[in-house]
Amino acid sequence: MAMEIPFTRFDATDPFAQAKLQMKKAETVLRQMPSEQREQLLAEMLPPMPMHRPLPAVEPAVTMVSVKVEEWDGGPVVQQRYPTVVLRPRRIVGTIPWQWRWIVAGIRLTRMMRKSAKQQMKQFNKLQRQMIRRVLPRHKPMRGARAR
Repeated sequence: MAMEIPFTRFDATDPFAQAKLQMKKAETVLRQMPSEQREQLLAEMLPPMPMHRPLPAVEPAVTMVSVKVEEWDGGPVVQQRYPTVVLRPRRIVGTIPWQWRWIVAGIRLTRMMRKSAKQQMKQFNKLQRQMIRRVLPRHKPMRGARAR
């Protein structure tokens, strides 16, 4: 058996509780009024509702309209008098001491050595895999290899 909670108490969970309570009170007052007085009061309070067309459920398709444009010979549209000047800050290069040159050369050499070692390691691993595939056990061959 569900119990109805009366609207007389303020409900903290409902943000519209006070508005609902005022509406209930106004409805009871309107119900108790004579019908002529009620209609007159409602006519004064509520402005006549404008009749509007109900919006269609599906919007109409977009229509493309062509606009007349004066003839164009295909030349440049905007006449530019001067090229746009872009001022970029210039890096002032001073003399680099020979120690720094050696450091830079060492860094570059290290990178080249690493790249070369990486490529050689890759090639060596590839050859190793090929060698392992050639000498295979009969019971469990590697994927992609032929068993003896």
